[in-house]
Amino acid sequence: MTERAPTPASPDSPLAASDWRWRALAWFLWVVPLVVFAVTVITRPERRTVVPLYQEAVQNWWHRLPLYHGPSGMNYLPHFAVLFGPYEWIGRALGEILWRVTAAAGLAAGLWLFCGEQRGPDRGRTFVMLSAITLPLCLPALQFGQANAELGAALLLAAWCLRRQHWSAAAGLLWLATCIKPLGLAAIGLAWAAYPQMWWRLALGLPVFIGLPFLFAPPDYAWRQYLGAWENLRQCAEVTEHRFADLNGLLRTFGTALMGKASFAARALAGGALMLVCWRASRRETEPRRSLIWLGCAAGFLMLFNPMSEENSYVILAPALGLMAWWAYNFGAKPTAWLFAAMVLTMGLLPELLRPLFGNRFALAWHPAMALVFLAIIVWPQREPPDAGTVSMPPVRTQS
Repeated sequence: MTERAPTPASPDSPLAASDWRWRALAWFLWVVPLVVFAVTVITRPERRTVVPLYQEAVQNWWHRLPLYHGPSGMNYLPHFAVLFGPYEWIGRALGEILWRVTAAAGLAAGLWLFCGEQRGPDRGRTFVMLSAITLPLCLPALQFGQANAELGAALLLAAWCLRRQHWSAAAGLLWLATCIKPLGLAAIGLAWAAYPQMWWRLALGLPVFIGLPFLFAPPDYAWRQYLGAWENLRQCAEVTEHRFADLNGLLRTFGTALMGKASFAARALAGGALMLVCWRASRRETEPRRSLIWLGCAAGFLMLFNPMSEENSYVILAPALGLMAWWAYNFGAKPTAWLFAAMVLTMGLLPELLRPLFGNRFALAWHPAMALVFLAIIVWPQREPPDAGTVSMPPVRTQS
C-alpha cells in the first residue's frame, strides 16, 4: 500500500511542524524572563521592584489612611488602590508575580491579535519577530512591576478592539487604562478624535469611572482621596529634576527646559495637534493603520508630555513602534520599517550597554528624541486636509 503524503493540516506536515517551532520560540521569549523575575521576587523581594508602593496604597485604602505623600509616593487615582486590591490579598510574592504576568500576558495577547491576519507559520513568525524587537524595551517595566506595563497592555488591546470595531470593549479598556494611571484620559481624548462614533460609549463610562471609588469606601473618605489625587498630580507636574525621560528630559540635556505656563502651553498645543491628526486619520486611513496611528499618537504624547515619564515608561510606546514597523514592512515601505525597528531596539538595548559611560542619563535624551522622530514620521502624512486629494493608504497585505 502506498504511504499517503501528509496534508498541510496534518500534525506531521512541514507546515504544522514549522508553526509549532515558531509558537515554541514565542513561548520561550515571553516565559523565560517571567520565570527569572519570579525567582527574583521570591529570593530577593526588595530588589528592583516598585510593587511595595502599590501594596502600601491598598493597605492605606482599606485602613482609610491618606493615599498621597507627594511625587515620591503613589501618583495614581484612588481607583488604582481598588484595582490592585486582589493582587494584595493573595500575598506579597504571589501577588507580585501575578501582577507581572498580567502585564506580560496583555502585551503578548495584543501583539498576537494584531498578527491574526497572518495564518499558520506566518502568524507565529511575525509574532516572534515583533516580540524580539519590542521585548527589550518592555522588560525593565516588567522587571520592576511598574503599572506602565499594564497601561501599555490596556492601550494595545484597546487599539485592537478599535481596529476590529469592538466599540464597547475598546471603551472599557480605555477606562481601565485610566483606572491604572490618569494618563489614560489623554488616550481617551485621542480615541474620540480618531473614532468619533465612540463618543457615547465613552460618555457612558464616565459616571461609572467617577463613582467606582465610592463603591469601596465611605463617601467622605473617597472624596478626600480625589482631592489628594488632584493636589498630587499638580505637584507631579512641577517636578524639575533631571531624572525623567519626557520632552524636558531631552531639553535639560542641553541646559534648558519648559517651565510653568510654557510647559502647560506645550502640552495643550501638542494634545490639540495630535487630536487633529487622529481626526484626519479617521477620514482618510484604513485599518489597521488608523488604529496604529491612534496608538502611536497616544503613546508618543504620554511619553513626551507626561513630566514624570521614566525610561521604563517607554513600555507604552514599544508596541506602537513594533507594530508600525510590521505595517510598514508589509506595505512595502521597508526603509521606514527598518528605521522603526532600529528605534525600538536601540531604546531597549543601548541604555544598558552605555550605562558605564553615561550612567542613567543616556535614556533621558535618547528615548524622547526617538519618540519625537516617531511622532514626526506618523504625523507628516496627515498634514494635508482630508479633502486635499490625498489617497488613503491600503490595508496591510496578508499572506494566506
